[in-house]
Amino acid sequence: MRFDQLMIHFCAPTLCDIKPGNIFFIRNNDFSENCFEKWKKTFYSRGLMSFAIKLSKDSTAIFVCNPCWERKILGDSLVQAYLREKGYHGCGVTDFINDFKIRLQTAPGFPHEIGIVLGYPVDDVIEFEKHEGQNCKYCGCWKSYSDIENAKKCHCKYKNCSGLCERLYNEGYSLDFIIREYKKVASAA
Repeated sequence: MRFDQLMIHFCAPTLCDIKPGNIFFIRNNDFSENCFEKWKKTFYSRGLMSFAIKLSKDSTAIFVCNPCWERKILGDSLVQAYLREKGYHGCGVTDFINDFKIRLQTAPGFPHEIGIVLGYPVDDVIEFEKHEGQNCKYCGCWKSYSDIENAKKCHCKYKNCSGLCERLYNEGYSLDFIIREYKKVASAA
């Protein structure tokens, strides 16, 4: 896949405002700074934030989020307590992102708390860590340990969104058209 196709594929649910954030990893050989800067402007014009975090000589993490939605998530008292326990310094979006970047680049393991700002239930993130990713009740976009029906609905919604947006993008439609079309299809369902 080309860089632009990867951006659409992985970020469509956030672009279409059905998911607070997305993160994906790309080989540095496939990463295009120029393309990313164009996408960054596009995201910004839609009220979204985006970051490219170089992890090694081989890979980069790309994180896209809706800061308004993230503020609501990070404002939850259970989320705040969990993040304080993990050593996060503040509960603002910028604070979280800065701490997360450092953890992503320096922590010995992957900082699974990112799941919270990707829209995964905090209980599932906690259970994932507790069970080391084992014994989940449903595995879709995330490993669910509690509300399986919601996890299934979200997985289908995200998958359908990415599929439609990717198809329309490959057919040459503009991002505005793609998002409008997705919202039309979603509201008719």
